[in-house]
Amino acid sequence: MSENPTNRKSIGIDLGTTFCAVAHIDAYGKPQIIPNAESERITPSVILFDGANAVVGTVAKQNAVAEPDKIVDFIKREMGKSKSQFSRAFGGKVYSAEELSAVILRKLKSDAEKYLGEQVTDAVITVPAYFNDAERTATLHAGQLAGLNVLQIINEPTSAALAYGLDKLDQDQTVFVFDLGGGTFDVTIMRIEGHHIRMVASNGDHRLGGKDWDDVIVNWVADEFDKQHGENPLLDLQSYQDLYNRALTAKVQLSTRQRTTLVHSYNGRSVKIELTREDFEAKTQHLIEKCKSICEIVMQEAQLGWEDIDRVLLTGGMTRVPSVRTMITESSNRPVAEDVSPDEAVALGAAIQGMLSMLQQEDDIGERSIASEVRDVFSAADGSLIKVTNITTHTLGVVLWDDGKMEEYVFTMIPKMTTIPNEIKNSFGTAKANMKNAIVRVVEGESTVPGECTPLGICDIELPPFLPKGSPVELTYHYNENQVLEVVVEAYGRTSRVSIARNTGLSENELELATADLAQLQIS
Repeated sequence: MSENPTNRKSIGIDLGTTFCAVAHIDAYGKPQIIPNAESERITPSVILFDGANAVVGTVAKQNAVAEPDKIVDFIKREMGKSKSQFSRAFGGKVYSAEELSAVILRKLKSDAEKYLGEQVTDAVITVPAYFNDAERTATLHAGQLAGLNVLQIINEPTSAALAYGLDKLDQDQTVFVFDLGGGTFDVTIMRIEGHHIRMVASNGDHRLGGKDWDDVIVNWVADEFDKQHGENPLLDLQSYQDLYNRALTAKVQLSTRQRTTLVHSYNGRSVKIELTREDFEAKTQHLIEKCKSICEIVMQEAQLGWEDIDRVLLTGGMTRVPSVRTMITESSNRPVAEDVSPDEAVALGAAIQGMLSMLQQEDDIGERSIASEVRDVFSAADGSLIKVTNITTHTLGVVLWDDGKMEEYVFTMIPKMTTIPNEIKNSFGTAKANMKNAIVRVVEGESTVPGECTPLGICDIELPPFLPKGSPVELTYHYNENQVLEVVVEAYGRTSRVSIARNTGLSENELELATADLAQLQIS
């Protein structure tokens, strides 16, 4: 990281499943959306590969039907997976989810530089609050591959709360952030109090979003086509892309109208269906119930009742769908904040966090170059900066051996809802005598059963010879502000301070190769 903020420009990036948005802080200290090269305020998260060229955004999305085999979208749902679990091949090269996200980020960075007329060096990138360690690490890597110094990975609901609360810091309040985007869903309770924005509780589903509502319409039409013509229009990629686009349009229309008509043609045959809002809501009620259930869970985790909530903040494009709005307003019976755009709040908050990070760096090194007028916007009356506090959204543990039960179990190192950054230290005994190595298996999840948790990776330290059973091994978990974990293992004067050897995402060697490959790709 550069030591001097002088001549550095930071942006905030909402790296969404279906759309992205970018923002910056202007000369007056106000967060502003940066339009892309096509003068759009949001950019579709779609890539079209054409030889050594990659086109990102609306043009790529418009070509999805004509050239479906050259298109990749919904990348965010694949973040954190290794290349063996997810990859796409274009032009003789195989791309991971990190690399594909980096292609989008490079487009956003380039557009921001053209608009601002200066080089963009730093960024804050948002992720769903319920993203796990592997997904967060993959997002961090994607930013680095795109040539960005990632100041922080910030939770989307926290970012939205920052955008909402920046001019309301003198009003103590508890905000319920309901964030339903194209591919992910988060519910987070934030407390705004005395220039401090604090995360209270969070829950979610990173594989629930607008695409699931779209898929209901797609399958609805496909089933009707099959009934009438005895063929499945989803077996052809071009037909699927066409039907998906029509389904998306129909969903948007049903948000403002009671009925719409969808016509789909395939193999010289067609089907025409009248879709009503009533039928659509009935067919998607199970998705609404999922959202409602997660809302109830987060309220229980926070140990709050709806009467303790002052405002509901809706973010993500899916919050425009009437059934979604009805569910949350009827469940909460609380006022909805209408002064924040569902599409832009997250990016605006990320830009605010970026400025806070740079101001803090100035304070740390004792040199100030950012205008005092801008600093004042982000400071309390005593000159102290706005404080943002997040919590862990998953439990972090270590797999141990229980001699009595003769089985493995998960010992909790950092419980869910712990304030971050954080450091926890514990001492354990070796499972048997004469162990040559202490092998630490790091997991993430709420269960005490190892198989029900997500394995994050393994740390390994060599031990002296002839140690008895139960010899002490000290374990420290460092959980940083990006919610990325580093583990330190100490035994008999030997220390292994390593980032976890993760079994997901790209390895260090793969990251180097990916950087070289992406540099040869022309992105527009």
